[in-house]
Amino acid sequence: MTPLDSLADSEKSRKKKRGSVKNDDRLAAFKKLHQETTAEWASASAERVLTVVDKITAMGGAVTFGMSRDNGAYSLTLMLGKNRKTLWFNGSADLDTELDGVCEILDQLE
Repeated sequence: MTPLDSLADSEKSRKKKRGSVKNDDRLAAFKKLHQETTAEWASASAERVLTVVDKITAMGGAVTFGMSRDNGAYSLTLMLGKNRKTLWFNGSADLDTELDGVCEILDQLE
């Protein structure tokens, strides 16, 4: 056995002792979780999403739109200066109504 063969065998042995070797099962479970999504930002009016983006960026801030880990709830994070607030909405929420409420608050800040 050459030193190179010995090194290759040693590497294979070391890899077998590592933890994450059955990632196919983990990825399949992850995929299944994300197929059962009930909440989708696409259900919100594009006009209302754009209005939130426009209002917060006009003040020098930023907004991010996200989901809970199980995709059952919406998150909306507003950042302005050193302040950051994350709002959560249930998956069954009327996003247009919720975004209207966010716009009303942003209007009060201008």
